[in-house]
Amino acid sequence: MSILALDLDGTLLNSEKHISERNRLALQKAADLGHFIVPATGRALNAMPREVLEQPFVRYVISINGACVSDQQTEEILYRCEIPLDAALGVLDFAKRYDCMRDVYWNHTGWTNRAYFENLRYYNSDEEVVRLIQVTRKPIEDIEAFLKEKQAPVQKVQLCFRNMDEREAAWKEIEEAFPEIVVTSSFRNNLELNARGADKGLALLFLADHLGVDRKDTFAFGDSTNDLAMLRAAGTGVVMGNAADPIKENADAVTDTNENDGVAKFIEEHIL
Repeated sequence: MSILALDLDGTLLNSEKHISERNRLALQKAADLGHFIVPATGRALNAMPREVLEQPFVRYVISINGACVSDQQTEEILYRCEIPLDAALGVLDFAKRYDCMRDVYWNHTGWTNRAYFENLRYYNSDEEVVRLIQVTRKPIEDIEAFLKEKQAPVQKVQLCFRNMDEREAAWKEIEEAFPEIVVTSSFRNNLELNARGADKGLALLFLADHLGVDRKDTFAFGDSTNDLAMLRAAGTGVVMGNAADPIKENADAVTDTNENDGVAKFIEEHIL
């Protein structure tokens, strides 16, 4: 009995944001053998594709880069690690010095200012990213005012940049100014800010302990920096062929790309 923890975008999902039939069949066969199939994503729970959540083998989900672990059968939140409200407001204010889009994940949903939402292509030149944000964010007038009204912690802050040099500078400056925040990335021009202690690796280890699975019997599949903690924590870290070389340096194994059924190919050869 093992846990197979799978990043979604760039890993399990193809460029059309679907699970290929070969990947689905491989996961179903692994589940039939008693393995736990666990999506592990930077997305909020409410932004996950129904195609993923409705698979019969999906019960446990790691979402928001490990800020939340949930049981879809009982609708219970098993684990949470969120950014305190004051810290979230502080980093949002700090981010105003950059030419970037700012959004937050609160209550398992992504929220952003309407002004950003109506100018997505100004901040994001990749059409795939634009489409993803369009279906995973709710526009509001003012995210700071929204959070102050809710008076609750924030699950994640995300920034999207026009200028990649500015993104690199922001990464370093935010890490120095907010030691309680962990900075990662899941696509070319974004930064994802989570509470320290919220990462996919810690969430995977929590779930393994919860399910009574030995750490050596955990597998993690990923392609981006927000997968690194999970790849390092797992008994076997599997990196996709489409990942950048620095990510592959952290792999126990490298499989094919997300477009070429890399997840299924590894499962067929090493697990089934």
